[in-house]
Amino acid sequence: MKTKSDISTTVLRALKILDHMKETPGPQSISYISRDLDISPTIAHRLLTTLKMEGFVFQDEQTKLYSLGTVFMEYSNRILTQLPFSSLIEPKVLELRNVTEETVGFYIPSGYKRLCLIEYESQQEIRRSTGVGRELPIHSGATGRVLLAYQPDDIREKILATLPDAERQVLERKIEAVLEHGYALSYGEITDNVSALSAPVYDQQNRLIGALSISGPSFRFSDEMVQSHVPTLLAATADIEQGFE
Repeated sequence: MKTKSDISTTVLRALKILDHMKETPGPQSISYISRDLDISPTIAHRLLTTLKMEGFVFQDEQTKLYSLGTVFMEYSNRILTQLPFSSLIEPKVLELRNVTEETVGFYIPSGYKRLCLIEYESQQEIRRSTGVGRELPIHSGATGRVLLAYQPDDIREKILATLPDAERQVLERKIEAVLEHGYALSYGEITDNVSALSAPVYDQQNRLIGALSISGPSFRFSDEMVQSHVPTLLAATADIEQGFE
């Protein structure tokens, strides 16, 4: 059991600032950060100065506003290259992109969000792109629905409990459909005129590690196209899972 002496208040405050900057769009002022986190401006300034010196935050010299530093791009690249399954999944993502001619991505759950870990964009002129490293709500869209559907019951219920009742009821019905069919389909749920088809990926212990997603403009996602891509998507997830054996 940890005691107060084991915990650094300064480190916790610094982490709260970084988390706040991650969750809040756009550069932020000291006054905004201190007010939102209930930290005095003096302490916020001291912490931000230290974080700036170490490259964790960047301060615009003209506006004096703060944003996350580029050091996180280095951490992100390191994490992506060191994940044990990246070398197994990435070739399948590229192969699926080439077969479907649509953008294909691999996402992992990250708390209440999902993270785009690998992505190969469609080479067609009109295409959809999420961007590696971008986070989206775990309950939104086909991919989020897949990740949420196959979470442990307690985690899924905890996430669902944060939603308004009407939204939760709709999502629960959609999750039932995911569990029944083994994949999810969405039309314009996150971005207008963008559709996605997604399926779960498991490791050799039958643990969910992420979801594979095909996405693109809705006008190309006809019923015929979707039905032709479902077997292709499921075959790709099966190939990945066999690679773990």
